Amino acid sequence: MQNDSTNRQGRLFLALFLSLAVWMGINYIFFPPQPPKPKAVDEVSKTENTDTNKTTTADPKAEIKKATTESTKLNPVKTEDVKTFSLKTDSFLVRFSSLGGRITEYYIKDHKEPDGSEFVIAKDPKFQIDFDGQTEKAVELTRGQGFDFNIIEDKDTIPFSAYNLVNFSSSYNADTKTVIFEAPSLDGKFTIQKRFQFFPSENYFKFHLTLKNRTGETIHISPTKSDVYFRSFSSLGPILKKKEDFNDRDNAHYFRYYYLDGSFKDHVDGTSSQGFFDNLFGSNEGKDTRYEIKKGSNDKVDFVGTGSRYFIGVIDPLDDKPAGVLLDNRKGNETGVLLVYDNWKLGPGEEIKLDYAAYVGVRELDGTAFRDSKLDPKINNDSVFAGLSESLDKSFNQGITTPLRNGIVWILKKIYLVIPNYGWAIVIFAILFKLAFYPLNKKQAESMKKMQELSPQIKLINEKYADDPKLKQEKTIELYKKNGTNPMAGCLPMLIQIPIFIALYTAFSDTVDLWNSPFLWIKDLSEPDTVFTTPKLAFIGTLAINILPLIMVATQVVQSKMTTVSTDPNQKMMMYMMPVIMLYFFWSMPAGVTMYWTMQNILSIAQQVYTNKFVKSEDKKPTPSGPTPANNAQAMARPGFRNQNKKKK
Repeated sequence: MQNDSTNRQGRLFLALFLSLAVWMGINYIFFPPQPPKPKAVDEVSKTENTDTNKTTTADPKAEIKKATTESTKLNPVKTEDVKTFSLKTDSFLVRFSSLGGRITEYYIKDHKEPDGSEFVIAKDPKFQIDFDGQTEKAVELTRGQGFDFNIIEDKDTIPFSAYNLVNFSSSYNADTKTVIFEAPSLDGKFTIQKRFQFFPSENYFKFHLTLKNRTGETIHISPTKSDVYFRSFSSLGPILKKKEDFNDRDNAHYFRYYYLDGSFKDHVDGTSSQGFFDNLFGSNEGKDTRYEIKKGSNDKVDFVGTGSRYFIGVIDPLDDKPAGVLLDNRKGNETGVLLVYDNWKLGPGEEIKLDYAAYVGVRELDGTAFRDSKLDPKINNDSVFAGLSESLDKSFNQGITTPLRNGIVWILKKIYLVIPNYGWAIVIFAILFKLAFYPLNKKQAESMKKMQELSPQIKLINEKYADDPKLKQEKTIELYKKNGTNPMAGCLPMLIQIPIFIALYTAFSDTVDLWNSPFLWIKDLSEPDTVFTTPKLAFIGTLAINILPLIMVATQVVQSKMTTVSTDPNQKMMMYMMPVIMLYFFWSMPAGVTMYWTMQNILSIAQQVYTNKFVKSEDKKPTPSGPTPANNAQAMARPGFRNQNKKKK
C-alpha cells in the first residue's frame, strides 16, 4: 500500500478483496453453491409440486409397493380402517396415522414464550389452517411421507419404508399425550411397537421403539442378516415456492446432518455426500455409490437430523447408540439421514428397547431450552431426557460466528420489545453498532481526511519522481511520517469488523423473527425487496427489480467519492467497479441485510462530513531539511511549476 498513490490504491484493493472475501466466503463456505437443483420426491396427496417426470421416484406409494411385493405380500388397507389422531401442545399441532404408524403432519404455531412474549410465526394469512374444527395460525414442517419413524430392512427400498403400508393397531392417551402403534413385522416373526410421548410446554418429544421376538427361535431383524436402518425425519419444510424456481441459495437452506465420532458433518439436501476429493482419489468402480454408510469407531452416533432455513428436526438416541449413519447420494434425494444398527439378533421371546429424544423447532438456542425444569436433564438427573446430547447446538449450522450472531439476535429482540417493528429495530441496531465502534470509525474518518489533505502533495511526488519508483516510494513514506499519517489506519477498522459482518449476515438472513416482517415498502425483511418482476427476457429470463440494492450502491458511490484521494484513472475505475460488484452480491440478499449495510453507508457518510467540516487535523512540524506541506501546496499552485522542475533536472 506504499507506492505511487499507495494510500488509495491499497485501500481500494483491500476493500475489493475484503468485500469479495466476506461475501464469497459467506456464499461458498457457509452456503456453498450446489449441483443442479434437486427434484421433488413428494406425496401425491400433498399440495406440493409433484411433476412425476422430474422426481427421482414416481409415485411414493407405488415405489413402496414395488419394494415390498418382492419380500412379502401386504393386503390392501381400506380407508375406513385407517385411524388418525390429532394432538396439540403449546407450540405444535401434530397429526398421526395408523397407516405406517407415523406422523403425517407437524405444524409449529403462534405461541407464548416462557418470558410471556408472543412468538408469532404465522404472519402471512396463507398459514391459517383448520385443525380439529378450530382455526389455527401455524406453519407445516412436514413434507412428503411425513416423519416415518420406521425401520427399513433393505436399503434398496430407501427412502420409503415398507411399514408405511402396514396398518398399525393404535391407541391415544390424551392425558399423557401419548400415541402408541403396534404391528407384526413383514415376516410375522417379531412385533414392532412405537410410542410417541409429547409434553404440553416443550419443544421436545420422546420416541420409544420396541422390537420383540414372537417365535421360539433366534431370528435376525434383517432377512439378509445385514444392517438395519431407521429413519425418523425426512427433508424438512416449509417449501414456499416451486422447486423449479429454486436458486443455489434456496437449495442451500435445506440440509441434513449428523454427529458421529465427535465430529459434525452436514450436506445440502438433494446432493451427494461425496466430495471432489472422494471422487478424485477414491475408486468407485464396481461400487454402489447410491448409498454411503459411515460407521463410528469410538463415540458412534450422537444425533442426526434435517434442517431448513429457520427450523431443524433432530433425533438423539439416548441409550443404545447406532453404529453409524446411511446417506442417500442419489440426485434429488430428500431422504434425510438414516441410523444404522448392526445386525440385530433376537433370542426366543427376547426384545430390544430403544429410547430417543426428538426436537423439532426453530434454529435458535432459546428453542432448545426446556420450559419445565423437571424435564431438563442438566437440572434433574432423573429426567426422561437423561442422556440428551450436549452438542445439539451444532445442528443449528450457523457458522463459526454463532456466538456473535446469537448476541445480535438477542439485541434485536430487545429493541423489538420497545419498538415492535424489525425494520426499525435494524435501523436502531445499525446506529448502536456505529456508536459501539465510534473510536475506530473516528480514526478511519480522520485518516481519510488527512489523506485528502495530502493528495496534492502526493500528486506532486508522483509527477516529480515518475521515473524513479523507489525514490517516489521513499518520499511518499517520508511524507506520511512527517504528517503522522498511516494509510493502513483506514483499513484496520474494516479488518476488525469482518467477523461481525459475517455474524450480522447470518443473524439477518436466518432469524425466523424477520420472516414475513414488513417495513415501509418491504413486504418481507428476509427476502429481497422486489417491487416488480419483468416478463421473461431473452437469455436472462425474468428479472426482479429491487430498490434497496440500488440505494445501497448509490450511498457506496457517495462514500467512495468522499474518501478517494487517488489521481490514477485505473484506481478511479476500481472505485466505480466496487459498487457494481457489491450490487451483484447484494441483489438477491435479504432486505434486512441490505438495509443494514445501507444504514452503515449513510452513517459513515454523515461521520465523514462532520469530520471534514469540524474536526481539525493535527499538523506536524516539518523538518528543516524538507519543504513543508503548506509550501508544497503553494508550489503546486504556482504557474509553470512543472516546467521549473524540468529545468532543474
